Amino acid sequence: MKEQDYLRLLNPENVHTSVFERKFMYLSDIIDPIYHEYAIRLERSGHTLDLDVIRPHHQIENFAEIAKILVSYFEYALTVREKSNIVISMNTMKSSIADIRPVEYYVTIKDTGNSINIDQRERFSTMGAKVRTRVGFGTSIAIPIIEPYDKI
Repeated sequence: MKEQDYLRLLNPENVHTSVFERKFMYLSDIIDPIYHEYAIRLERSGHTLDLDVIRPHHQIENFAEIAKILVSYFEYALTVREKSNIVISMNTMKSSIADIRPVEYYVTIKDTGNSINIDQRERFSTMGAKVRTRVGFGTSIAIPIIEPYDKI
């Protein structure tokens, strides 16, 4: 899939404007079309794709970046022959219970079988994702969520 083709998966009618005149989409409007596009293709190549999203109506401003990283990773996973389980989830990351900073949400891709090489790791890092990968343990890619009322 070409670089800009990931945007064709997102329905432009689902882009909303916040009270602060900032554009956003709901998490389900981002993940659902991408999931439907890749679930069967990944299954045919030996992978399983699961969703673990508890807040599907979470508002996300950086929807294009999230879609680009998801599509890029799934395209990469289609080229890998090793079978694995891929899960898309939404998490929070805090240092400790006493951490008083605002909650930061992430869309996370966890792949149980595939570990990515340094070039792929740099590619996803430059797109804004936090990447952890280790041979035998798989890959975890955390994409920070920017909400339409953050950093005003």
